[in-house]
This record gives sequence, C-alpha cells and structure tokens, in this order.
Amino acid sequence: MRQRPLILLTFAVLAAHGLLLAWPGVQEALRKARITGSTPKELRFEVRQIAPPPPAAVPPAPTLASRPSMAQAAPAAPRPQVQKAPPEQAPASRASVGPKFREASTEKPATSEAAPTTEADAAPAAPSALDQLLASGEASPAPMPEPIPGSAADLQPLHAVADQGDASPSTSEAKAETEAPSASASEPAPAIGIGSPGYAGPLPAIKLPPSARLQFQAKGSAKGFQYSAKAQLTFKSDGQRYQAEQEVSAFLMGSRSQTSSGLITPHGLAPQRFVDKARKERSAELDAPAARIRYSDGDEPQAVSAGVQDRLSIFLQLSSMVAANPERYAPGSTVAINVTSARSAEVWTFVVDGPETLDLPAGPTPSLRLTRQPRKGQDQTAHLWLAPSLQYLPVRIRLSQSNGDFADLQLQAATVDSPP
Repeated sequence: MRQRPLILLTFAVLAAHGLLLAWPGVQEALRKARITGSTPKELRFEVRQIAPPPPAAVPPAPTLASRPSMAQAAPAAPRPQVQKAPPEQAPASRASVGPKFREASTEKPATSEAAPTTEADAAPAAPSALDQLLASGEASPAPMPEPIPGSAADLQPLHAVADQGDASPSTSEAKAETEAPSASASEPAPAIGIGSPGYAGPLPAIKLPPSARLQFQAKGSAKGFQYSAKAQLTFKSDGQRYQAEQEVSAFLMGSRSQTSSGLITPHGLAPQRFVDKARKERSAELDAPAARIRYSDGDEPQAVSAGVQDRLSIFLQLSSMVAANPERYAPGSTVAINVTSARSAEVWTFVVDGPETLDLPAGPTPSLRLTRQPRKGQDQTAHLWLAPSLQYLPVRIRLSQSNGDFADLQLQAATVDSPP
C-alpha cells in the first residue's frame, strides 16, 4: 500500500516532463485549430467596425510667398562663381585700408591700379606754441585740418612751426598771382627801416649792455593746450665781437634754440651768422661787404644795408639804442629796423607805449614797454618790456594771436656782469 503513492507520484512526474517536452507541438496544433477548426464546417469569421480617427487639421495651401516643400521644391539655381580680385587690386599694406577705400569699393567698380599717394595728401604737422616763443613776429600758419582721433597729430602740441611765417619767395609769388590785379596796385610800398636796401637815414647811437644771463619762466596756450617751459637768454661780448643764445625747453616737448654772432660796431650789433634750430637747423649768413644775406635752405638771397638785425640780435640792439638815449624814445615814438630770419627778411616797426611796472617772478620791475606793429595780414602782436635797472635788457616778451593763443616769457633771475 505504501508503494502505490510513490508509483502515482512517479507517473505524475513523468507525465509532467512529457507534457513539457511536447508542449511546443501542442501549442502549434492549438494555434492551427483556432484558425482552421477541426473541420471545414467549423470556420468562423468576425467583422468588427472600428471608428475612424478624427480628421487632422489640414494645413493651409501654400501661397506665393510661402516656402515650397522639399518634395515640390524647384531645383536650386547654380551658385554664381565669385571671381577673386587680381593681386594688383589688393592694398599694398594695412595703412591703405580705411573709410575712403571701403566707400569707394561699394559705390564704384575697383580699378586695376590704385592712385599713388603724394606728399601733398599727407596732413601737415600740428602748430607749435613752443616754436612761437622764439619766432616772434612770424606770420601765422594756414588753418590746420582736424586731426584723426587717436592719430599722432593729437600727441604733438609743440614742435611744428619751426618755420612759421617764413614763407619762401615762390610761395609769396604764387599767392600774388591768385589775387586780383587791382589788389597789387593798392598795396602800399614796402616799409623802409634801418638795414633796408637803399636806406640812407642816420644810424642810431648805442650803449651796449654788459654780458648777462637772463632766466625766464615761459607760459602759454596753443589751440587750447596749456603749457609751461623754461627759457634762457645769454649775451657775451668782448668789445669787438658778441655772441647771443636763447633756448626754450619744455619737459617731454623738446626745445628750440637761436644763436646770433657777429661784430660790434659804433652803431650796434652787426650779425654775421644766425642759426635757428628746432626739428631742423636753418641758418642765415649776413655778408656786410656784399650787402647780401644767403640762406641755408636755398631761399633767394636778399639785399640789405648796414644796421640789419636778425631775430635774436634785434632785442639786444633795441636795448642798446634805448640805453644810449632814453629821451629819444618817448611814448608814441617809433623805430623801424630790417630783421631777418633763417629764410627771409622784413621790416619790424616798434611803437613806444611808455613806462610800466611789472610784477615778475623776479619781483616788481619798472620797465619801458614797446609794441611791434603787426604787418599787413598778420594777426600776431608782440610786446617787449625793457628794464632800466638792467641796462634796458628785455625782462618780458609776450606774443599773442587773435585766436587766443599766446606765449609769455617773464624774467625769473638775472646775472649781469659789471660794465667795463
């Protein structure tokens, strides 16, 4: 009785194993039986009605402005070939690429050759107030164009008018040709002064000042730029020859110097060589026997006569003339002297304004003021103060322009040798 359950359990296990082994075939038979049935009469068909999905939104028909679909898009037009500019059309350097070049390229077709750059197209250097200190009486320069922002022109307030007003004869002649013929007929005759060609008047009496060294404080304004500088005037003489030197210098702005050397005559200084040195050195050779002035830059030589002065010796000559006869130079009196620069000569006319006490860095100083009358067409005015206590040596020089620019040298210290 006990073996019967074991036998039944054994058969159950074997049946389970057999069923597992035969199960794939059974599944396939059942699948076929569901589809085909056991006999043809058992075939069944079912029809089910499936509700259609809701219609999707129909996109609007494309308009003329709308972009065609990829399936209906027309074939793309061939891309135009871009021709490269020939090598000669390319700018030679970065400096030739600028606003003007770009504007021209958008409006006009490019040419095969670029116009050459000339020196006339380059902007001139900015005017120098420091040079005006030593170039008293020279003509004002032509109006300067506005500088490009960030360019070197914004960084040069000094060092530019070393030859301010020293127009060459060719420049003067070209200007005269552009004027109306009636204008030349109405112009007054050239002024005649001591040292002019053909001057036949008396030569002045003089009392030469002793050797001296004068130090000045210089202040001014040039095109709105305020500056300060130092200046020094040195005069040495041995009774037969003299040498004078004046230098103006400013920190980070450079310097300009003028020197005058020559003979001492009974009628004052007789310059033989005048040198003006800034960015470039220019000179004038005064030949008294030949009554000619020759210039280092090749400017036309000019005829002169005895008594002619240069732009540095003129101040010492005026000191000698006033010291010799102060009564002769009363307020309202005038004196005219032919004065040369390193490029040309012209007559300077001074008017005596009268006595004036100055408050200088060196202290209160009585002086005699003289004003140089500007020549025709010039807007610069020069004032000169001579101090009786210093043998009428200059103690102040002020140059001013009509546009507000000015340069003012005021005596700070003086060392004067005792007269022999």
